[in-house]
Amino acid sequence: MSRSTEKQWMGRRIVAGAVAAALAAACGWAATVAVAPAARRAAQAPSMTVRPRAARQGGTVVLHGSGFAPRARVVLLAGPPGGARTRIGRADTDRAGEFVAPITILRAVRPGRYVAYACRHRCRVMASAPFRVRASR
Repeated sequence: MSRSTEKQWMGRRIVAGAVAAALAAACGWAATVAVAPAARRAAQAPSMTVRPRAARQGGTVVLHGSGFAPRARVVLLAGPPGGARTRIGRADTDRAGEFVAPITILRAVRPGRYVAYACRHRCRVMASAPFRVRASR
């Protein structure tokens, strides 16, 4: 194949590739492929549960979180509803953005209603769940 014929074929391949890319973009294929993982993460807002929902002073609750960024550090806080929050620990999410954190309730914690929080970015990304502390026997 002569150099001029080779250049013609290369030019046609480049044009064909550009046309295919433009067609895919026009149909939304490339956008769908690029946006789907981000849209899936955005659709699942962070959430958290506390099990059991009630525990005695000195007992343990387990915080289960999901919907966070993969392999991220999450700060755990707790406090009365609408009241001051106290840091109670931290957790690292797995590659699915989930964590499990057992938390021991100090005996000095007053019985009552509380809210547990899992925070990222100074609580701009947050999940919360209510729980109750009961008096020890």
